[in-house]
Amino acid sequence: MSEWLGKSNITEEDIQASQPTISRHFPMLTRFYVDNQKMRLVVPLPREKALKFRDAVIKKFGSFSAMKVREAANEAIEKWIETHQ
Repeated sequence: MSEWLGKSNITEEDIQASQPTISRHFPMLTRFYVDNQKMRLVVPLPREKALKFRDAVIKKFGSFSAMKVREAANEAIEKWIETHQ
């Protein structure tokens, strides 16, 4: 979608302006196009560290799921940014 609109960073408003029916009838598709541009991080972890991470996520959030991993990662990234600016 960003390539089609000729923009490197589209917003929901861009999609609404160019394709109002997509936004109105398929809001999840609009969200997909916006989210698809986001940076992705892949961090291979040794098994021991991965298990410690899993246990820490469970301790803080009560369960281990993709959503909880994203919350933990976003929290860690925010703290890292704050201390390194």
